[in-house]
Amino acid sequence: MGYVIAIANHKGGVGKTTSAINVGTLLALTGRKTLILDLDLQGNATSGLGVRKEDKPGLASALLDNTPLAEVACPCYCDDLFVLPLGRRSSAIEEEIRNQPLLMERLESIFDRIAAAWEYVILDCPPAFGILPNAAIRQANYTCIPVQCEFFSIEGLTAMLKRLQELQTGGSRTPRTGVVLTMFNPEEDHSCQVRTEIERHFAPLLLKSVIPRDPILSSSTTLGIPAVIQAPESRGVRAYLELAWEILRNEKQEAG
Repeated sequence: MGYVIAIANHKGGVGKTTSAINVGTLLALTGRKTLILDLDLQGNATSGLGVRKEDKPGLASALLDNTPLAEVACPCYCDDLFVLPLGRRSSAIEEEIRNQPLLMERLESIFDRIAAAWEYVILDCPPAFGILPNAAIRQANYTCIPVQCEFFSIEGLTAMLKRLQELQTGGSRTPRTGVVLTMFNPEEDHSCQVRTEIERHFAPLLLKSVIPRDPILSSSTTLGIPAVIQAPESRGVRAYLELAWEILRNEKQEAG
């Protein structure tokens, strides 16, 4: 089975999609077959990878129409990178699941098949946790929580960790969780103070990698090109390279 990494935080604007795109692309560039599963109705991970989300069947079609995964996963910038958007009927997924409880079993089966078909699966989770992202997160081996270096993030992180604990209670696996600081600016006192507070209160969960505030990271998603391809020597990309390797090391430790 593949290794499933959820990129999640119920606070928006913290760098979830940017992290999913760049970590996923880096894993694929090392020859690991990688799927980025875009669980956000806005489809930013899909468009950020240069794929037109408007005309794709996506996960919704696999769930509601039994369309094979091979027909809904879209190849991206390198041989081993794919993105699976929610697709054209995405707005109907959660309502259909509520009306047809058996669809939840089919959804879990789809997640199992995805994990079997790819070495790494990156879940780009939306800020609002509904039926779909909740089910996906329960399948994750590892949850990475991007936290922006600003004070409201500290309160939000506490709530996020509580939510994860609720989702994982009684599950078949005990996933690991890591916190990564994003949009860090060492020249801003505010940013440094937030980093100090998070280090003080969440040290056991805090990853060593720190993602700096880098305009390249935001501009690349607008262009539909992963920053790791557009500007591989940029500060932001170097930080994401460290994050990808840190996650891989954690996986090896789990495997023993």
